[in-house]
Amino acid sequence: MPELPEIETVRRIVGPQVIGHSIEYTEVNLPKTVGHPDVERFVSGTVGKRFVLHDRRGKALILGLDDGSRLIIRFGMTGQLMFCPQNYPEERHTHVRFRLDKGMELRFIDQRRFGNMYLIAPGEEDTFSGLSRLGLEPFDGRLDGKWLKENMGKKAVPIKSALLDQSIVTGIGNIWADEMLFRTRIHPESPCASISTVKWNLLARTIPEVMNFGIEKNSMTPEEYLEGKGRRYYDIDYLEAYGRDGEPCTRCGTLLKRSVIGDRSAHWCPRCQRRCDVKKKQIH
Repeated sequence: MPELPEIETVRRIVGPQVIGHSIEYTEVNLPKTVGHPDVERFVSGTVGKRFVLHDRRGKALILGLDDGSRLIIRFGMTGQLMFCPQNYPEERHTHVRFRLDKGMELRFIDQRRFGNMYLIAPGEEDTFSGLSRLGLEPFDGRLDGKWLKENMGKKAVPIKSALLDQSIVTGIGNIWADEMLFRTRIHPESPCASISTVKWNLLARTIPEVMNFGIEKNSMTPEEYLEGKGRRYYDIDYLEAYGRDGEPCTRCGTLLKRSVIGDRSAHWCPRCQRRCDVKKKQIH
C-alpha cells in the first residue's frame, strides 16, 4: 500500500506536470471510485477546470483546480496515478481518465479497487475524504517524545498498531512502521504503556528520519516514473525489516521473524527488539 513516502513521490513527479493543464473530458469507468459527489457532478465539476496547485496530506494527494475546488485522491492498496500522452497504452484497471489539453492525460489505475477520488467544491466542508480526522504530519514540529507519550503512552495496544493509527500520526503504514521500530529496537508487540520516555523521544526523532529516508530512496525522474507505470517506487530492497523474515538482522545476524498484529504483518529481530509488557520494567 502506498504510504507517505510513496505519495510524496507521486506529488513531486505528477504534481508539477499537471499544473497549468486544463481538463477537456473526464471519464469514470468504475463509479465506486468516486467517493464524492455523484459521478455526474464529479464529471461536470472537473471538465473545463485547470490544475493550479498540488499538495499532500498523509497518504492522500490533493490537486487544486482554478475554481477553488480540490480533487483529493486516496490510493487505497494499489492506486497508481499516471500523467501520459493520450495515445499511451492504457493499463488494465484504469478507472478514471482526465483528458487534458496539449494531448496529455491523467489516469488513475487501481487493481484492488480500494482507492477513491473526492471533489470538494469551493467553500464546501470536507466531511467525505477523511482528511479532517488525520493526526500530525511526521514532519510537524509539535511531534516530539512528550507528544507521542501523551497521545499513545497510556494505551494497552501494541506500539505497531498505534503507529498505524492515522488519527495520531498520519502517513505511516505497515512498511515504514516496521522500519521505525527496527531502528529504535522496539518490539512491535510491546504495549504502548510499557515504553519509556527515552524510547518515545527516540521514536519521535526516528519517524521523520525514516520518512525522509523513504522519500529519498523513491527519488526518480518523470521518465522513470512513467516507465514504471506509477509503481516503480514499490521497491523494498533497501529496507532492513519489512519483508525480511528468515533473513539475518543487519545488526546482530539473528534471523528476523514475522508475526501478525491486528491483521497486519510485523517483521522484527528477536534479539535487538525485545518485547516488554506493562507489568515489567519499561523498555529503555
